[in-house]
Order: sequence, then C-alpha cells, then structure tokens
Amino acid sequence: MNRFPEHDWKVLSRLKPLALERLSRRILDGAQKIIEDAEEGKSHDAYLALYKFIMDQDEEIALCFDDWRRSNAMTLLICWRTRKLITDEEFAAFSPETRNVIKLWYES
Repeated sequence: MNRFPEHDWKVLSRLKPLALERLSRRILDGAQKIIEDAEEGKSHDAYLALYKFIMDQDEEIALCFDDWRRSNAMTLLICWRTRKLITDEEFAAFSPETRNVIKLWYES
C-alpha cells in the first residue's frame, strides 16, 4: 500500500486525541506510582527515577504522535496498536486493506 486511504486518515485523525489521552493517562499513573513508592529519606532517588521515567515517556509520545503526516500514518498506527492505545473496536473502523497491512507487519 503506497498511499494511506483518505477514509483511514480521517479515522486516524479522529482517534488521535483518544490515543494521546490514553498514553498520557498511562504516563501519569506511572509517575504517580513512582511518587507513592518513594521511600522516606530517599526523595532524591525518587526524583531521579521520576525524571528518567518522564524522559523515556517523552520519547514514547514523540514516537507515537510527532511527525503527523499522512505519509507516516501507517507507522503511527503500528505504534498505537503495539502500545494498545486504540481498542480492537476502534481498529475495526480502518479499511480491510489497512488492517491487513498491520496484521502482516505483526506476523513478520
């Protein structure tokens, strides 16, 4: 598939805020756990762990949401599916052709 279909681009664009919200929620939950698990007297260690976690997660957000172009749509969709940022029902809204490309990617 050389070109991401218009219908699928619209679906991807519609799902973008949901996927971003889900990833952001996951990141905030992870940050909260680091904060809650901080041991007394080890606040700086917790800070360093939190900083590293946020930096790593910033790379995840960039990978999944930066470079928003139709020519990059398949890569973004693979990223979302790999990270379970869209449901099976939401994925079903894409064309059979697009779903097949994603399935073939998983099988390779």
